[in-house]
Amino acid sequence: MKFITAFFLVISLLFSMTPTTSAAPTGSKPQVRGEAAYLIDVKSGQTIFTKNPDEPLAPASTTKIMTGLLAIEHGDLNDIVTVSSTMLNNKIVYGTQIYLVPGEQMLLKDMLYAMFLNSANDAAVAIAEHIGGDLSHFVDMMNQRALEIGATQTHFINPSGLTEKGHVTTAHDLALIARVAYQNPLFAQYVRTKTKVIPRPKADLPTLMVNENKLLWSDSDVDGIKTGYTAAAQNCLVASVTKDGRQFIGVILKSPGREIYTDMEDMFEYGFTQFEETVYKPSGAVLSTITVNNEPVDLILDRPIYTIQKLDQQNSSLSLHVIPSYTSPLVSVEEGQVLAHVEVWDGNALLDTLPLKSSLTILPLTHNKGISYYLLRIAGLMLIGVALSFALAFKLHVDRLRRRHERLARRRESN
Repeated sequence: MKFITAFFLVISLLFSMTPTTSAAPTGSKPQVRGEAAYLIDVKSGQTIFTKNPDEPLAPASTTKIMTGLLAIEHGDLNDIVTVSSTMLNNKIVYGTQIYLVPGEQMLLKDMLYAMFLNSANDAAVAIAEHIGGDLSHFVDMMNQRALEIGATQTHFINPSGLTEKGHVTTAHDLALIARVAYQNPLFAQYVRTKTKVIPRPKADLPTLMVNENKLLWSDSDVDGIKTGYTAAAQNCLVASVTKDGRQFIGVILKSPGREIYTDMEDMFEYGFTQFEETVYKPSGAVLSTITVNNEPVDLILDRPIYTIQKLDQQNSSLSLHVIPSYTSPLVSVEEGQVLAHVEVWDGNALLDTLPLKSSLTILPLTHNKGISYYLLRIAGLMLIGVALSFALAFKLHVDRLRRRHERLARRRESN
């Protein structure tokens, strides 16, 4: 029965796609009908397309991107989540649900499937209480993590995305959050999952979780991330696409209808056809050199720095700022040790921060001295011994010559 239900759900998802409208002329920017949009290149962090990127808007259930990221970063997927009585508060938990019951227990990994695929608001609240101890503390964690990512115009008030005054983000901020989240392999695995059956204690409770992202079903290159809808936020979509080794993340907020999917596809097409990717600095490139115990040590990249450019424009010029990880002079280093970080800037935009590692091992000075000091001392003593031997031999030779001269002189006198 579950598989029959899943089949009809999939068919419903596919046929509810708005027919593709006529494509924009080749080379022209996509005509996104949502209020705001953003397209970011994942490898480089550079911007490809924007529309009202910094306008504060309600994110709806795309909020759950941050909720899920924190759960994966701070929780154990095999943790048992015990559902609290908060589920009975219809001012906090309403809308899309899997109808969690107070006292019900579920593994965190299954609770995440319910939140990511079905967009269950009760699952988001249960996760938040489990990870943060209470909703208020978890929301603080959400806002702190947003600041760490650089999403400075984002302010969360709840973990689900239900409408509350002041619960806002921007297309730009959401793209930054999604880029960081997707680089976590566990997160990426969740958001590209199409269906999942989760165990429940009662037979009449929902167990089949079906991903609501229609692009995931219709486009084999799309691999996540999250949909959202409320009356205030309207249709929201964050989507990831990967093709020929390139990955983009697109964001559309406050779209009036199902054209959000075709608009997202137009954004992706624009990125793939109008921009190319190049390696700005290869893995193993030396970005700086420091001195440890009078020995030069190269600081090298362990993964490439990428850049993108529009086909009819010159290469973008990135600036690299090397920031040491140490505050006092180093007395030793190990090969592969992270000694600094490099910030990658495109104008006033910080794109990425990458580690720089030591190219070789330098032993502590005391250890080096222990070997060289005694070797030099032994060599010095040997040289002194040789010199004394030569001096003694010379003195004996001179004494023999002097005594011989004296004997010859006495013989002459006696004759």
